[in-house]
Amino acid sequence: MTEASSIGIIANPASGKDIRRIVAHGSTFDNHEKINIVRRVLLAVSELGVGQVHYLPDLFGIVPRAAENLELNCSLEPLPMPVLGNPGDSLEAAQRLVDLDVGAIVTLGGDGTNRVVAKGCRDIPLMPISTGTNNVFPCMVEGTLAGIATALVATGATPGATIRQAKLDVYVDGELCDLALIDAVLSAHQWVGARALWDASHLTEVVVSRIVPSAIGICGIGGLLFPDKAGMEGGAHVVVGGDDRTLLAPVAPGLLRSIPISAANLLAPGDRVVFQPAAGTVALDGEREIEIKTSHEVAVELSLDGPYTIDIDHAIASAAAQERFLTETAGASGPSLPASPFPRS
Repeated sequence: MTEASSIGIIANPASGKDIRRIVAHGSTFDNHEKINIVRRVLLAVSELGVGQVHYLPDLFGIVPRAAENLELNCSLEPLPMPVLGNPGDSLEAAQRLVDLDVGAIVTLGGDGTNRVVAKGCRDIPLMPISTGTNNVFPCMVEGTLAGIATALVATGATPGATIRQAKLDVYVDGELCDLALIDAVLSAHQWVGARALWDASHLTEVVVSRIVPSAIGICGIGGLLFPDKAGMEGGAHVVVGGDDRTLLAPVAPGLLRSIPISAANLLAPGDRVVFQPAAGTVALDGEREIEIKTSHEVAVELSLDGPYTIDIDHAIASAAAQERFLTETAGASGPSLPASPFPRS
């Protein structure tokens, strides 16, 4: 480990506060709790060799507030960028962190926040901490453990402790337009509006990048239809409609809805789905982003070239196997620890 190692922190102050707190039963994740999480991350990375933390200077001041009254072994540096209070802030922060060649990026947000960061982070591994509404990509993890794993990866202590995630490339009229990490949905909604997708009656087609039966939100539809394929390397395409069968699915926190299913197919990496011509919007990871007309051709391709994420269990277990958490005290006269009955592999 070297003190020259650096990480980035992108904490979205708007995550966990969208319209689904009104129309559904999503919990509100306030910025004070985000400060508490970041504080624990900072304390952990400070102890494990990270010398510099670059961060998104959000309007609420999450990182500076988290560092108040802490004695840290690392320095904090706000990214020199304008802050507009919109998703573009997270994208620009990710791009600037790439230019700084940080070893890892900690994100606080939901699927939407991480989608924006993924568009700019290139191959820098992410430690996505869940503080949003629909959270399939980020994980609910204690901030201290997230900080430990982030520091181990950023300092090069645990090579191989990252996983490349899938993504969905979205094409409009043959041109690459955007990406999604979890799901791309064709909605009959004509306008982007409040963005958040929660009304299942407007769904027409769904593409998911992974099969997760226990996922909240639209992504869970694929998992509930193909539970025996959970964890497989692939996704699914679902066409909504018809009278033959319905699926009861948790489309938002506290909202279970019966969704008519016309057709459903598994997707392998590289498969491309062309949506049926329709006027409406395309929602990416739960948020309406693209307004389309019937004249537009919208295609979604499953790719395995998504962002890298940090495998917390692998990182910490690997470091422990290397005895990186163990220090021998010179001249210690006390009894030694008994030999482990379990042989090392």
